[in-house]
Amino acid sequence: MVSRRDALKIGASFVVGLGLGAGLASIISGRPSAASQSGTTISLSPPTSSSATQTGQGKEVFKLGVVTFQTGPASIFGVPALNAAQLLVDEINKAGGILGAQIQLVVRDESGGPDKMVAVYKELVQQVGVDAYIGLISSADCLAVAPVAEDIGTTLTVFFDCATKQLVDQGMMKRVAFRTGGTTVTDGVSLAKYVLEVMPDVKTVAGLNQDYAYGHDEWDDFKNALLAMKPDVQIVGELFTPLFTSDYSAQISKILDLAPDLLHTSFWGPDLVNFIKQASARGLFQKVKVAFARGEFGLSQGMPDGQIVEGPDYHAFPDPRAYYVNRDFVNAYQSRFGSAPSYPAYHMANAVLGVKYAIETAAAVENVAWPDLSAVIHAFERLAYPAPGQYIIMAPNHNAMEGAVVGVSKGGDLEKFKFMYPAEVNPPVGVPSTQWIKSL
Repeated sequence: MVSRRDALKIGASFVVGLGLGAGLASIISGRPSAASQSGTTISLSPPTSSSATQTGQGKEVFKLGVVTFQTGPASIFGVPALNAAQLLVDEINKAGGILGAQIQLVVRDESGGPDKMVAVYKELVQQVGVDAYIGLISSADCLAVAPVAEDIGTTLTVFFDCATKQLVDQGMMKRVAFRTGGTTVTDGVSLAKYVLEVMPDVKTVAGLNQDYAYGHDEWDDFKNALLAMKPDVQIVGELFTPLFTSDYSAQISKILDLAPDLLHTSFWGPDLVNFIKQASARGLFQKVKVAFARGEFGLSQGMPDGQIVEGPDYHAFPDPRAYYVNRDFVNAYQSRFGSAPSYPAYHMANAVLGVKYAIETAAAVENVAWPDLSAVIHAFERLAYPAPGQYIIMAPNHNAMEGAVVGVSKGGDLEKFKFMYPAEVNPPVGVPSTQWIKSL
């Protein structure tokens, strides 16, 4: 639990502190907790008896709505995210909950499309009465739900994974809506910078992406960043396929005919898995280098060696030997679910912890037993906090300033990977992304 001392107000920001040697239990627990290896103890304890008397009524149960894919082809992304939510909620509840309130998960399936997701949002908020909402993976779903959330305006709404930059560029997250992950700009600029480090003489590039907001945004941001930094690059092909296409034979043939130095793709979920299998069978990876935006999931799905892969998160970064929050998260996830967490799990962790920290920080600053929505919003839009994958820094536009891990695939892992820091790969608040990318 965040105390008044732990929520350090620096200028207009609230920074949740993390002590040397602190693990996952330390950032979740409402009690003082020592690191499991040698290091200093971090205390995220409630205000002491010497604090001023708290005002307001507390809660016994905190209803948290979580919406992600559980069925259909995209469930291979959604299930790891839901796993992370269940894991963290169980740990938070064991440690005393949020300000003493036990979290009750109310889970819904994201399958069904944007119109259904709007109906699900209204059901959770207006009928079930969730105290906060976390979703979604599909950018199309986020673009549909965001204006509805703002119009209703009663419930803290956190988008955990969808990456479309349009939420920021169009100012769609005005009051109750937040996103605790990066955007397609983060992905595209990170990938372009890394490509030019390892392929400085790249001359021809093609793109193969999904034909909806996310796929177009990912390709445009990568392409424009690459051209801004190396104007002599020639774009030789721009291919788009419907979401959840199963047969890529025509596109693979076209790419082999074009023979670019580099192919960019932002395929995710089943599209990523199917493309890897079919392109491998056709020998594409021996002839064309591929740069995968958000391709970390493919490392466990037969990703060939030598490809350029952007996370945005990766279970070996930050180094679990030094950053115990990540170590504990990976160990707990592997122990419970039998595999390392993929990046959707990290993005869900960002959201769950963000909700927890925003509420606790608001209560500590206001010195109340339970803060109202306005106080939580005020805290969230100025919040910086530790999460398993990296330190999350929220910006006034209600979006996280997130970095990204990029490396080269090798035996199902990443080698030669580096972390692109948030300030390197995100535009300053208030600067349109297209304008900023042109200035690279």
